[in-house]
Amino acid sequence: MSAQQDHSPSHNRLLARLPAAELEALRPHFERVSLHQGEHAIVPDEPIRHVYFPVSCLLSLVTQMEDGSSAESGSIGREGMSGVPVLLDAWQTPMPTFTQIPGDALRIRSDVFKAAYDKGGALRNLLNRYIHTVIVVGSHATACNALHKVEERMCKWLLMSSDGVGSHELRLTHEYLATMMGVRRASVTETAIRLKTAGLIEYERGFARILDRAGLEDAACECYRRTKAEYERLFAS
Repeated sequence: MSAQQDHSPSHNRLLARLPAAELEALRPHFERVSLHQGEHAIVPDEPIRHVYFPVSCLLSLVTQMEDGSSAESGSIGREGMSGVPVLLDAWQTPMPTFTQIPGDALRIRSDVFKAAYDKGGALRNLLNRYIHTVIVVGSHATACNALHKVEERMCKWLLMSSDGVGSHELRLTHEYLATMMGVRRASVTETAIRLKTAGLIEYERGFARILDRAGLEDAACECYRRTKAEYERLFAS
C-alpha cells in the first residue's frame, strides 16, 4: 500500500453528498492510498483501524467457512465505504474485506470518523441511509445466490463492479467471479463464453470489458435493478 495526502474526498460518491462544511471538517484527516489486489481493508477479528472510501478500487465483503470455501456478500465501490461495524460500536467483524479490483481509496482513522459520526448532523443521516443499503444488498445477495441462474448473477456482478469503479473495463479473475457467485471456476468460464458469444462482453483471463451495457442489464437478474433503485432513492441529489 502506498499513501499520500489528498484533497479530493468528493471523488467518492458517498462523501460527495455531504454538505460542504462537514466535508471540509473531515478533509484534513483523509489520505489517499493505492490498494493492491488481495490487500485487506478489514482483517477478520482484528480492530478496524481505518475506514476506506473507494475512489477507483473495488472492495469485497466475504463470508468464509471453516473448510476454506467462501462467497461474497457484497462489494464496495466509489458509492460506499468499508468499516460499517465502527459506526455500530462493534469495531471488528469476523468478515474480511479486501481489494478485488486494485485502485485508489481515501482512508481515515476509525476513531476520528466515529467521533464525527457521533456528532450527528448530515454525516450521521447519510451514513444511516448507507447502512440500510448494505443490509438491502446483503439480503438480496443471499436470495440471489439461492434463486437466480448463474448467467443472471454474473451479469449483475459485472454491472455492480462497473458501477463501483466507474469503468466498463474490469480486472476480474476467474477466482474472483467464482467467489462472488459461490460457483465453480468452470461455471464462470462457461458463462463468460456465452456472454461473449452474445456480444455483451469481451473476456480474457483476468480482464473483462462491457460492450453492451443495456443488453447486460436486460440479462441480469432483478437484484441489480432493485438495489440500484434503492440506492438512487436514498441518495438522489
